[in-house]
Amino acid sequence: MNARLLRLPWPLLVLLTQPQAAIAQLVSPGELAAPHSELSGVRNCTSCHTLGKRGVSNDKCLDCHEPVRSRVRQRRGLHGDVSEKNCADCHKEHFGEDFVLVRFDTTTFDHEAVGFELIEAHRTAACDDCHQPQLITATNVLKFKGEHGALDRTFLGLGATCMACHSAENPHGEQFGKQRCEECHTQTTWDRAELFDHDRSRYKLTGLHRRVACRDCHRPTRSSRTGPAANVQYAKLSYSTCRSCHRDEHRGVMGITCANCHNTTGWRRIDRSSFEDQFDHEATNFPLAGRHTELDCAQCHDRNQPQPEGLMLTYLEGTNRNSYPQPAAEDCMSCHLDYHEGAFEHTPGGPLCEDCHTQHSWLPTTYDIERHNGGATFTLTGAHVATPCRACHTNTATADETPLFHFESAECHSCHMTHDPHGGQFEGQQCSACHNTDSFEIESFDHTATRYVLDGAHRSVPCVDCHGLERDSTGREYRIYRPLGTECRDCHGVVP
Repeated sequence: MNARLLRLPWPLLVLLTQPQAAIAQLVSPGELAAPHSELSGVRNCTSCHTLGKRGVSNDKCLDCHEPVRSRVRQRRGLHGDVSEKNCADCHKEHFGEDFVLVRFDTTTFDHEAVGFELIEAHRTAACDDCHQPQLITATNVLKFKGEHGALDRTFLGLGATCMACHSAENPHGEQFGKQRCEECHTQTTWDRAELFDHDRSRYKLTGLHRRVACRDCHRPTRSSRTGPAANVQYAKLSYSTCRSCHRDEHRGVMGITCANCHNTTGWRRIDRSSFEDQFDHEATNFPLAGRHTELDCAQCHDRNQPQPEGLMLTYLEGTNRNSYPQPAAEDCMSCHLDYHEGAFEHTPGGPLCEDCHTQHSWLPTTYDIERHNGGATFTLTGAHVATPCRACHTNTATADETPLFHFESAECHSCHMTHDPHGGQFEGQQCSACHNTDSFEIESFDHTATRYVLDGAHRSVPCVDCHGLERDSTGREYRIYRPLGTECRDCHGVVP
């Protein structure tokens, strides 16, 4: 007999010398479910179980079920708070080939627990309406479930945006770019854009235009690529002149600018005495654009009108006595006070407002991540890419709301050190030695760099089993990393 077998305990020796089918009958509590059928047989027991320990091993389960492991680690989805539970608490096995491993009551399931609350029309949708193989977007789920032919038996991997599920129903094509559906639509119905406000568009509706049905202006347009299917055109409609939509009843005799006489309150309502309603500002050296088009003439051309906060208009010499004195308008700061109080005085090319702002609105700015990483001294990476500008550019030293753009330091602690989460244990060391900008959570740590190299069973011990919590002088908890004793008795006590 094999010498190695002779050294085994006799009960195990007896089992290993029996036919495999007989052994399975003795030690297995029942047949595996169909998804795990490839692991049937006593030689595969240790694929899920650890010798000498009861129950199933979470690590072994998650070694195979990688998509679930990633969600446990990221603390998201239904498995985001199950790190202290055993897989077998919810997923029973050995109940036969037809047994369903994923079992829950779909009628009472709280969908908000997975990070996507079902509201309005989504509340009446059946699970299978959304959880379909063709709607899975997560690459690790597609890979794992695809390899096991189980894409039609998973609830994992769906995207959380409207287009992740409804792209085939998109009636707009690519007209709205990266705009989110929920800016105009609710989850009650797609047929009506209940949240859309035409005043937010480039063409503000006034007068009788507010009564015109959407379809009278926005009509289907056909594309040679899409064949007979058609999208309703909302973007890039021509509206520069009235004749973009209306027929010229005067046949060109009265010129091309209808607004010289007409307005949207009605074609027959003509205010002949209103010079301001007829004046074409495009004929001046300062064509109006964006928010400037909404201003009353008096706000720029009436010297006696109080100036709003943030403005300081000056007028050209020789125009002071004019009915419409001409403001100096060489650049934005001819009229607008420097909101940034000289923060950009030394910018190459000078502090030009149009480098970051437009006339349509001061916010959002056109200064994006690409420009930040190309021109600023602090490169945005990881979670910093998704951090709102105001979260960092805030002047906490003053009572006003003027943003701060120059920082004394770019070190982590200059922004994040409201209190030391390590209680002073790592004073003088860089945060980046253990952390990165993707997450404060440490995914892996090389313990060989410390005074105590982990080996044997110590390699599988959770960090928190050795590194307990303490309180500092203010009562805040922090986890002890140093100094810790390295003798066995320091952790295990004195063995009698």
